[in-house]
Amino acid sequence: MKKKKFACLFLISAMIFSILPVIRFAKQVHAKNADKHGTLTSMESDVDYIDPDDDYVVYINWDGFAKYYYDLANKGKNTKTPVLNSLVKSGVMFENAYTGVPSITNAMQPAIVSGAWPFVTGNAYRYFDKKTNTVIQFGRENKAETIAEAAGRQGLMVASVHQFTLENRGTVAGDPAKPYITAGDNADYAARFDEAIKLIKGEKVKSGSGEIQPDGMPRFLALYMDDLDALGHNEKTAYGVPVATTEDGRLKNVTERLHEMDAKLGEFIQACKDRGIYDNMTFVLTTDHGMAPFGQQGILPDKYGYSKLADLVDTIESLGYKVEVLSQNQSPKPDTDIVIVCVGLEAQISFTGDYTNSDIDKIVKAVRRKKYAGEIMDKLEMQRKGAIDGFADLVISPKPPYSFKTDTGKLYIARGQHDSLDESAQHIFSIMWGKGIKKGYAYTEKIYNIDFARTMAKLLGIEGPKDATGNILTEAFSKSYGSGK
Repeated sequence: MKKKKFACLFLISAMIFSILPVIRFAKQVHAKNADKHGTLTSMESDVDYIDPDDDYVVYINWDGFAKYYYDLANKGKNTKTPVLNSLVKSGVMFENAYTGVPSITNAMQPAIVSGAWPFVTGNAYRYFDKKTNTVIQFGRENKAETIAEAAGRQGLMVASVHQFTLENRGTVAGDPAKPYITAGDNADYAARFDEAIKLIKGEKVKSGSGEIQPDGMPRFLALYMDDLDALGHNEKTAYGVPVATTEDGRLKNVTERLHEMDAKLGEFIQACKDRGIYDNMTFVLTTDHGMAPFGQQGILPDKYGYSKLADLVDTIESLGYKVEVLSQNQSPKPDTDIVIVCVGLEAQISFTGDYTNSDIDKIVKAVRRKKYAGEIMDKLEMQRKGAIDGFADLVISPKPPYSFKTDTGKLYIARGQHDSLDESAQHIFSIMWGKGIKKGYAYTEKIYNIDFARTMAKLLGIEGPKDATGNILTEAFSKSYGSGK
């Protein structure tokens, strides 16, 4: 009988000690909120209990975030991004982060979430397909598994706020278990962050045709904002900001919006802290591409306002080739030797028939004499950069601020475009911070945005995505990573 009593007492004691960490954690959350919001009269805090053993990864994508935007925003005495600056000091700054080919949203956004270049995802945005003799246009196609699908497959809750590449690819509108959340058709960064903050607080969010109550806190959360891209293009009034009439004005619009987004990011981070989960969160902030300036730079006319595509065509035809510039769903005439496909800046050169290295060399030599000639990429380099097979035989990128726009008679003023091999479009802003990440570390080795998918999966303790080819950025991990510290 004494043995039974002793066993019962031992069991009760063990149960008490097992829940002490939970009580301590609840008290910590309670205390944090008491400090911020005033005295709370009971343990029924406005912050729900979340298992402190869970880790969370937040993937933030600010479309069109060129590295030079960040540098410009903090040039001299300017400090337009105090929140980002503090995160750089407390996390890892990827000094040499780059994107792929083509550096276009519909190709690169799927590449990032799947951790693989277009030769795996199958999305090249636009190219001349020699097999069908037609210019093919892609939308959101992605043949590869996404990070959200990989996480869901392995039992983790996921959510997306406007990250369209995950809509029906791991998250679903109106589904509380894996919500795809939207703040409206014309929602800017602030409205999108507000929905993310509601999610963090455990409140209802906009999803599908109405509001839903998510099933819990997602272990993987993706956020997408495109303000920098819209203002960087400077094509029309975007998110309440009028078109700038000079390059200086375009840059001012972008850096001012970056300043505002920086402040809202701070608000989002504070919401995570208020919920009591910030110390268990790891964050990635990256982008799909940068932005190359093109067009007339100031008020007065200059040599950059009009496209140089006509001159490029004349230059190639002077070598004895018949050239056609084609757009989506178009096919060349029977006597055409070379098809040129453009999106805005670079020219994708494709031969309709057989060709030799001598043909390529002749074109490259002739084009390099031109003042507008920038980076030129051959087929081998395209393969190394992950372009799909048949993307082009040669890619010619104009030197900013020149362009190869197809409307050769139109005057372009202070515009931005990113289908370019130039540093301004290829070199992107990227940082990581939070749990398991080094503090104040400058990562100088060259990395690519497709490296983040496998890195985030590693931080979540899952494998995948299945088709990912990017690297795991282990050099960014702190020594305590995986130790539970």
